[in-house]
Amino acid sequence: MSSIPNEFPISLKSWPASKKDDSSALPTLIARINFERGGFKDISEESLRQEIAEAEAGGEDGSSEEEEEEEEEPDRVKEVMAARDEILGQIETANQAAGQALDFISLLLSKDNPVQAAVSMSPALKELVGTGTLGATKLNGPQTTPALRENNRQVAKGWKVQNLNKTVDNILASATKLEREIETETKYWEQVLAVSTSGWAVCRLPGERHTLGVRYGFSEAAPMFKNQSLAALRRKPDGSLSLDQGIMSTEPQALRVRIQVDGVDTGSSSIPMLVAEDAPIESLILQARNAIFTTELWQELNREARTLGALNVRAIDETLIVPLGATERVVLDLAPLVDSPIISPQPSDGIAKAIFLALHLQLCFAHRQNLRRRTQPPPPISSQKRPNPPYNLLRPLITRLNHQQTISALNSLFTSLTTILTSASLSPEPSYTMTHSSPVLPPIPNLSQAEKQMWGLTDRLESILVFRITPNTTLTLTVKTSQYTAAGPIFIVSLNPESELNRTCAAIAYPSHLGLVEEYICYATSCALASHFSSLLTSGGLPLEVEKDKEGKEGWYATAQANVLRKIFQGGKGKQLIFDVKNKKSKDAGKGKGVKLRVGWDFMRHENFGVDGKRAHTEKDRKIGGEGVYEWSDGSKDDMERMWDGGEGEVVRSLVDVIEGAGKWIG
Repeated sequence: MSSIPNEFPISLKSWPASKKDDSSALPTLIARINFERGGFKDISEESLRQEIAEAEAGGEDGSSEEEEEEEEEPDRVKEVMAARDEILGQIETANQAAGQALDFISLLLSKDNPVQAAVSMSPALKELVGTGTLGATKLNGPQTTPALRENNRQVAKGWKVQNLNKTVDNILASATKLEREIETETKYWEQVLAVSTSGWAVCRLPGERHTLGVRYGFSEAAPMFKNQSLAALRRKPDGSLSLDQGIMSTEPQALRVRIQVDGVDTGSSSIPMLVAEDAPIESLILQARNAIFTTELWQELNREARTLGALNVRAIDETLIVPLGATERVVLDLAPLVDSPIISPQPSDGIAKAIFLALHLQLCFAHRQNLRRRTQPPPPISSQKRPNPPYNLLRPLITRLNHQQTISALNSLFTSLTTILTSASLSPEPSYTMTHSSPVLPPIPNLSQAEKQMWGLTDRLESILVFRITPNTTLTLTVKTSQYTAAGPIFIVSLNPESELNRTCAAIAYPSHLGLVEEYICYATSCALASHFSSLLTSGGLPLEVEKDKEGKEGWYATAQANVLRKIFQGGKGKQLIFDVKNKKSKDAGKGKGVKLRVGWDFMRHENFGVDGKRAHTEKDRKIGGEGVYEWSDGSKDDMERMWDGGEGEVVRSLVDVIEGAGKWIG
């Protein structure tokens, strides 16, 4: 160091960096010209002079506005170029500092190892200074003693032991954590496997490829519900599964079906219990599946209800009202799941549960039809939007209920008539049968048994009722109900060709409503009984006179009124016998409801014969001897109370005995 003169011009200061805002530098100008002008191809001296002249002609206002705009909107290119120059300057400074440090270390080492140090020295430093001109000397050596060295060895040993203990503790903690993770992972994958084994579709979430999810919806549901039926299977800290439904994590609800009569609930479907949060994951998935199914069912019911105004289906607030009769109706709504079952049996619970089950089956059947349409060849491409009609859920149900109500009313009527005629000892006994026609299945290949059953329950319904009144008269009634018409059931009434009633009491081929059908059945029964007991005693087209001492059942002949018979005794005096069958509804309860057969007889006179109910089963109130009324009923409660008074009753007479007594001469 002492060999270098003091005035030697050497400095360790870095070279000065270029200016940060040197916009006049050639690289900056070239970059600006390439960016703003697209290169030097279209630039000439004349074009530059013209631009200068146009800029000067713009005036001070234009220049001031441009300056303001430039101040308001900084030039992005200038900023980028300034940042680039700054980075290059910093790189240049770092390069100069690193080179000077390398030269300093190499010059210092050149005194002891000149050959190796000369390799890393810069040529300029070699020419200016030379090798071996800079050295370093250790001034004070280490003051170490054996005790200090032993102390340092003990300290090092202690640090090593301490670090080894810390490493062992970390390994044990990691092992414990790994064991815990293995247990939780094992528990997690066991539950995932159980979910997959139970039949649920396990897949990856579209937005989270590292998270498993489960699809619990229906593949043929509406797109909105199909997309919402995917939940994440997330792991809890203890390794158990939690079902993350996202936006569908709302309070689950179930469809509730109530039967109301005059506004009072007479039956209701049961509401499922709410599954606890700590319940098995399969139960939670099943509850989520039922909730999404109920949501879709409720939406489809509301869509269909808007098209069923002709059937008096109404949507009021959050409920749907489906009428079943004059005073009975079905109320549909959504109800939250309950924590504990509510047990309160009511008379119409069975009907409510059947409707609840039928609606769910109808939606499943609609899903099956969607699958069939999707697997068929698509229709030709058209510019018209493909229609999306609502599912038929309520319409088949209403059709089935109306058909069952009609068949139930007719069955009750025919059963009562058969009971009455049997109790009247009509020989041979009348018979009544009812058969249901097999449904006509659509021409769809490979229909499953479940689909055939659903078609049979929802498609065109047909029942045939055959009532054999007398050996010569059989009445056949066909009832057809279709879900695609709002006119109600179609009735077809016919008589056997051999019946005398085809001439005197012709059947109404297509009655318009049930009341007219019941009225004709009762009238036809009266006419059939009259025809069964009539005789063909005529002389020259006129009825023969009957001797007064003959049997009462002989000599009756038919009249223009099919349910009335007449009999003429010797001397010209005659009697008439009237058969009358009535079916009184519940609204006539004050007069005694049910089916009744009345037979009245009186002598022919100018005043009309009236069947008075007070005179039934008695001959005490005769206006004239030989007149009376007898009545048979179907055994309703009112009739039994009237027939049995104080424990004493009246023996039911046969129809033959009544006609025998009515036909006798009483002078």
